[in-house]
Amino acid sequence: MAEEKEKKEEMVPVTAEYAVVDQVDDQAIVELMTGQTIQDYVYSFKQGGRTVEGLTLAGINEAANRRGGIQVEEVKYEELENSWIATAKAVDTITGSSRYGAYEQPKMAGGRSDPFAFTKAIHKAQRNAIKQLIPVPVIREVLNFYLHRKTGSGNSAPQQQIPQAAGNIAQAQKAAFAIANNLEEPLEKKGITKAALWDYIKRKYSVESRNDMSEMQWTQLSAELKAAETTPQLLNDLCERIKQLTAAAQESEVPAAEEPEDKPATSPEAPKTEGQSDKTPF
Repeated sequence: MAEEKEKKEEMVPVTAEYAVVDQVDDQAIVELMTGQTIQDYVYSFKQGGRTVEGLTLAGINEAANRRGGIQVEEVKYEELENSWIATAKAVDTITGSSRYGAYEQPKMAGGRSDPFAFTKAIHKAQRNAIKQLIPVPVIREVLNFYLHRKTGSGNSAPQQQIPQAAGNIAQAQKAAFAIANNLEEPLEKKGITKAALWDYIKRKYSVESRNDMSEMQWTQLSAELKAAETTPQLLNDLCERIKQLTAAAQESEVPAAEEPEDKPATSPEAPKTEGQSDKTPF
């Protein structure tokens, strides 16, 4: 019984923490843009029988400043009909490691147009990239200082930085797969099959297989899918983009030559693309 209770207490829905962090960071970005003093460097709330703690956008920036050597080298963005999607690349100049972060921000908030939507997308994309490069001891130090009003014990031994290379792409790909699996049922309810989703991804990124996609592309895809998973309007937007791209592709295809009348008719079957299987379009 004790073991079951312990496992239960460890289970914290990611969506709950995701929503709390987003609300806090939205406020921090507005405070930053309007010249106010940012109040929250950490978040803390009860969920599933345990306390969940972490750094907000302001806390992550503070941790990055304490660590030093972390900088954002590249930021890209794209305007969609109802949202902004941004991608950022952060680099650790000390270890040479780099990570990508992305975020899709709705243009509407609370039924009204959000004047800070673009800024939120940019800041959150940078946040998601920088956070991956901050060593755990530094995160704990900032948490202790702002949450518990302690300076830290100083006994935490520096953790060895693990070189990040091909594993980055694998992690970004794995994240996209997980979100795509969660979206399978909602997409099917709107008439979007796995094959249609993968065809959209291939055409959007001009690739023939999953192996052709870069880490940045997988990260950007994860942000697009995550936004669709969490916001109904962005799910509708994704479905509309898939349908539009599919229709445009069909219009541009060269019609196949007609078969002779005396040749027996066969049921057409769409060929499977590379990397596609019956279980997953990826």
